[in-house]
Amino acid sequence: MNFEAFLEQWRKNPATTLQITLLMRVAAALRESSDCIGAVVVGSFAKQSADRLSDVDLVAFCAEGKGQSVFRAMMQQFEPAEILFTVDGMHGPDSPFRKLILADMTSIEFHVIGPQTQLELERPFVEIVNRGGVLEARASQRRAPTDRDMTVFRYGDRGLAWELFNCLKWLWRGEYDAAKRYLIRLGKAIEASQVKHV
Repeated sequence: MNFEAFLEQWRKNPATTLQITLLMRVAAALRESSDCIGAVVVGSFAKQSADRLSDVDLVAFCAEGKGQSVFRAMMQQFEPAEILFTVDGMHGPDSPFRKLILADMTSIEFHVIGPQTQLELERPFVEIVNRGGVLEARASQRRAPTDRDMTVFRYGDRGLAWELFNCLKWLWRGEYDAAKRYLIRLGKAIEASQVKHV
């Protein structure tokens, strides 16, 4: 599905207006940036299963040495917003990522991937930018994992708000068992980390 058809489909869903408005701003910035050579929507929006609390998941590929430039272009789209929580990190050289939870309970996770960083683009995804066939070169036939498959307490204390926000989303959706299982795993990981520091 191309990005315009994707937007048209999601514009019809009033529950996701905040996320789609945010996504349109970020997509416009990525399309305008010559440093961005590829960008896609992944996650629940690409899987057609998003709702009011689903985060916007983006992966952007940058030209050599341009990771921070693409990162800044994306971050400028949040300047008027009140940000509650942020998780930052690096996938590799020139490959930063950020996860944000905004005051209106909208969340976004974006990853900038430099040419030297290994990352296969798992399906499904929706193309925003594709210069020089970068998406085809990175595409895999594998399906993307879910949040439930991720390593708990992966980012330590700084990522705790994001993990608890994921559990809150499952509870809001009535997925109590998923939230409880994750919280049990999270509690064990936190305990283990405390033992290491004693």
